[in-house]
Amino acid sequence: MVESLSYGGFECISADVTLDWIQSIPQDSSEGYIFEVDLKYPEELHDLHNDYPLAPEKMDIKFEDLSEFSKAVLNGIKYTPSTKLVSNLKDKKNYITYYKNLQFYLKHGLKLEKVNKILKFQQKPRLKKYIMYNTEQRKNSKSAFEKDFFKLMNNSVYGKTMENIRNRVDVQLVNDEKKAQKLVATPTFKRFKIFDNELVGVERVKKCLTLDKPIYVGFVILELSKLIMYNFHYNVMKKEYGDKAELLFTDTDSLN
Repeated sequence: MVESLSYGGFECISADVTLDWIQSIPQDSSEGYIFEVDLKYPEELHDLHNDYPLAPEKMDIKFEDLSEFSKAVLNGIKYTPSTKLVSNLKDKKNYITYYKNLQFYLKHGLKLEKVNKILKFQQKPRLKKYIMYNTEQRKNSKSAFEKDFFKLMNNSVYGKTMENIRNRVDVQLVNDEKKAQKLVATPTFKRFKIFDNELVGVERVKKCLTLDKPIYVGFVILELSKLIMYNFHYNVMKKEYGDKAELLFTDTDSLN
């Protein structure tokens, strides 16, 4: 969050660009780019990247996608497909990524097959002072409350950049039968729950939503977090220890 983040000047530009142009965009550029691309994952990289494949994507995991080990663990238990964020060695179609991540992927062997779309914008480290202030205050805190408070001050800002207001609902608690019937009869009615003889909750979908959350900021923050993790694994651990460094598992902000 202390890095340059998107803030304005958004425009779609021509996707007719060269690989050299993509690689030449400065890391500290005042202009940022989000690409939609098709990428090929060469087979010769599969063993090298097996621990931590590049370019993760959200996928619907079907039974046939499971490894033989995972299938054996199920041992006849019914499998329910689910959607997960997955690092995999498959080719990517219409993959959306930040330009710094794309540069990293290409530098480490992925092949660019097609650029579909490019979104250009202005960027600067607009949150850096705020984040650094809270980080310093947390470091100097004398109590658990203060530490949690300054941590929350940073985390909550990120949370608001990724808030999906389409998930919001309109719930009214009603203790009047006629009013409840009126709400149930509206076109936006979704469901109700009776709590007791004197109280019912009526849920309706919102009639109007204002899409005012800076999703474009949250997207770049997530992309940069992936980049930090990949850089540490490939440019530090693998560079120093080679095949001796084996990744066992990973979380959002840790490698083990």
